[in-house]
Amino acid sequence: MELEKLSKVKSTTKKEQGMKRISITRKIVSGVAMLALLLTGGLIGQSTSQAAGLPTIRFVSPDFNSANDTFASDGLGQYYAAGGRSYFKYVGAGSTITITYIVTSDGTAPAADRAVSFLVNAPYSGSKATWEIGGKAVGPTVDATAGLTVTGKTDAAGKVSFTIKNTNTADSAMAIPASETQARATTGRVYGNMKLVIDGLSDMQQITDLLTFDITKAAATTIPEAVTPTPTATPTATATPTPTPTPTVTAPAALPSMRLVSPEFGPSNSVDTTGGIAQYYSSKTRAYYTYIAAGTTLTLKYLVTSDGTKPLANKEVTLQVNAPYSGSKANWLSGSTKITIPASDPASGADLKATTNAMGEVTFIIKNTDTKGTEAKPATGNSPAPKLRLYGTFKPVISGYGDKESDVDLVTFDVYAAPVVKATTITCVKGKLTKKVTAVNPKCPTGYKKK
Repeated sequence: MELEKLSKVKSTTKKEQGMKRISITRKIVSGVAMLALLLTGGLIGQSTSQAAGLPTIRFVSPDFNSANDTFASDGLGQYYAAGGRSYFKYVGAGSTITITYIVTSDGTAPAADRAVSFLVNAPYSGSKATWEIGGKAVGPTVDATAGLTVTGKTDAAGKVSFTIKNTNTADSAMAIPASETQARATTGRVYGNMKLVIDGLSDMQQITDLLTFDITKAAATTIPEAVTPTPTATPTATATPTPTPTPTVTAPAALPSMRLVSPEFGPSNSVDTTGGIAQYYSSKTRAYYTYIAAGTTLTLKYLVTSDGTKPLANKEVTLQVNAPYSGSKANWLSGSTKITIPASDPASGADLKATTNAMGEVTFIIKNTDTKGTEAKPATGNSPAPKLRLYGTFKPVISGYGDKESDVDLVTFDVYAAPVVKATTITCVKGKLTKKVTAVNPKCPTGYKKK
């Protein structure tokens, strides 16, 4: 996917690129840039201008040629913090690659025990290479959804590693380049973009290295973890690293919040997709998806606060059903309002409005009305989403607050076919009188007893 193409979209809808289509929920990304992930790149060579004091992500292996840094030429500086880098590297189909990163809290001090997310085939990158990591298959990028998001934590030295195996065949790979610095192909590229992010921080709040592997017909190789990882560029780990669990840059702690308190969702009955949208929202925003049967009536109760704690009374809240840029196609009914597919990407299916009570609570009742195109019933509420989905995304909004100015719960409901419930017949008697009652849950009339 060419940077030029994405730049045009970015310039026309900078603020509206808020809810880009999600996969696992097809990531809802209301707020900043859809291009933020046009990765094309590989190692060494420090950018001359670096934002001082920001948390930093640098890879230490494998090695990349400094001539393959495309951060400046791809114009990524407008979407990422100064000092970011983007490299590409040619590897043979079927290669196994171990990528090792050093994460620091300020460019120097290792960030120990820090939660991170590794995006394989990163969102909006156009990645079509296929991979395997931790026994899980990784397919192409789908708009705002990475092929796979893998969570991890840094060790005491701020180090974290991920091993990926390419699963493309030589038949589908590109021709072997004349050199490792040969310019990237303009057509027919088979590549995968890798991006590591510190959870809770946006692209402008962390300095990062973006990596791209272009898949060729060369023989498969194994690129192991560096034996003695050392941070590249200016940031260098101290001789005696001191763990710094809290990053220097944090999102505001006292933002208004809209939390879904009913129904309750957690790891056992939903899939957390927050990592895919974290860069576009406030640090405490959450996103997840779960499953409901077609025809289900949802009663969504939110708790709205002025600062994450104090209830915000008598405040109008808008619930965006089939939220903008979410790709939602489910059908709903709220009162007499029929909600269908949004008329355009920037639009929602419907904007439902309600006012919080004295306790800061606000409730919306929505009934699903889908009768066709539903998914198969999942094994559990936290099952991976199928390739072909029918879903609706719900996003609460407080008027006057942007996506980075309030903490919200974003929830997506995938709709599966409701089980067919057959009617049964019972016989009821009253003295010498007999009646047969047929229904899904038949009951005898008053005065009659079931025979």
